[in-house]
Amino acid sequence: MDTEAPGSSAPEQHPIEFTASGSEYFRIWIVNLLLIVVTLGIYLPWAKVRKLKYFYSNTWVGGDALDFHGEPVKMLRGTLIAAGFLIAYSVGSNFSGWAALVAALAFVALWPALFRASMRFRLANTSWRGLRFHFAGDLRGAYASMLPPLALALLPVALAGAMGSVPADADARPELPPMLGGVVGICMLAFMAGIPYFLWRIRRYQHDHYAIGPLQTRLKADLGVLYGIFIKLIGISFVAAIVVFVAVGLFAFIGRKAGMGVGFVVTAALAGFAGILLLNILPKSYLQVRLQNLLWSTTGNEVLRFDSQLKLGGYLGLQCRNYLLIFLTLGFYWPFAVVKTRRAQLEAVALHTRVGLDQISQVARREDPGAAGDMAADLFGLDIGM
Repeated sequence: MDTEAPGSSAPEQHPIEFTASGSEYFRIWIVNLLLIVVTLGIYLPWAKVRKLKYFYSNTWVGGDALDFHGEPVKMLRGTLIAAGFLIAYSVGSNFSGWAALVAALAFVALWPALFRASMRFRLANTSWRGLRFHFAGDLRGAYASMLPPLALALLPVALAGAMGSVPADADARPELPPMLGGVVGICMLAFMAGIPYFLWRIRRYQHDHYAIGPLQTRLKADLGVLYGIFIKLIGISFVAAIVVFVAVGLFAFIGRKAGMGVGFVVTAALAGFAGILLLNILPKSYLQVRLQNLLWSTTGNEVLRFDSQLKLGGYLGLQCRNYLLIFLTLGFYWPFAVVKTRRAQLEAVALHTRVGLDQISQVARREDPGAAGDMAADLFGLDIGM
């Protein structure tokens, strides 16, 4: 439940600090990568726990760091469940379209429940000042937010694949009934048009149910603003595609006229990186920055709220450097890029409270509803990184 502010004092601001270093995380990352390869993926939960423990222990709020308490053995069960879904769908697709449809139906039916279990597991195993967080979302909310987009995106395609895989006779090529093809098209259009709405529903389900003790957050993001972000994203992507198309045509024309000298090759390489920037980094960075600022700046309650002021220009420059250095180092700069990106994202966020953090932690500790262990959250140990 929400807790009323006990007083009307001026809000206190508590910046979030991230103290991880790229060199430290590189050592964790390279060992994790090698052990995952050697164990054929079995080490993945242990790798995830090592990463989360390092990142959480370097995330500081009000002078105290977060901590992660998840157990790799329990997370292994969740990893196997997720892998089972992928294997069932892959094998089913190769064996029979109808088998793939059954796998898709099972995925749609169970994924919201597994998503909720993942949220509960992650929050129940995250602590600050010795207090465990918890996720208060119910199963009904999970299905209400996730079932419509999953059904629209997967089931019509799976049904079309199943019907198209069984011809009427041995000599005929499988053909979809025109009505089914139209239904698939309508469903895909509805899914594409509804992406901002579906994202808003899912994020609202998440941000409405983050809790520590009796303090539970609420999301007040406006759906119209979210649609505005996606409309601008489409415009940015469209303009970027036109610029890249014209640039490629121009370079092809110049190359035929002037020959393929060293200068042309270097210039073409730089132009290729610029194309990657326009088609990938720019739209992706724009979406990440706008979503973070919108969602976290509208999350809170009467006692506390978050404020995100991530700047697009600085973040875009950071991502350009990260992509370039990852390319030049054949991927070995990746952990440094992850740390720098996480630092930019976290340190752009501040926590504003109407009372002191000591008072908040005392109230949370006094009224914590069994934070020592959400046993249902540990049932599968599922953590899908949401």
